Amino acid sequence: MNAFQTVDDYLSTVYDTRLEDVLCDGCLIGRPDIRLGDKAKILPRLLRAEREDDGGEYRAYEGVLILEGVWYRFGCHIFVDAGGLCFLADISGFEAVEWKVKLAV
Repeated sequence: MNAFQTVDDYLSTVYDTRLEDVLCDGCLIGRPDIRLGDKAKILPRLLRAEREDDGGEYRAYEGVLILEGVWYRFGCHIFVDAGGLCFLADISGFEAVEWKVKLAV
C-alpha cells in the first residue's frame, strides 16, 4: 500500500474526510478542513494555473502536508470547474519525508 492510500484510509476512518479533499481545500483556500483542527497544516506552492475555454481552471501545486507530526511532500494537479467544484486531477507524488516520535517518560 502506498503512502497516499494509507493516509486517505486514515483520514476517512478517523476524520470522515478524504485526502483528495484535504489537498484541494489546503491548496485552494490555504487550510485543510476544520474537522482536522490543529492536527493538520498544509504549505502549498502554486506552480502553474491555466484557464480553460469552458471557464474551468487547472492548477499545479507542490508542497508539504503536515498531519499529526508526519510531513508528506506532494505534487498534484487540481481542476476547478466553472461552477467552483474541484477535484484532484492527478497526484504526481506523495511521500513521507519527516516524522518525530514523542515518548512519554
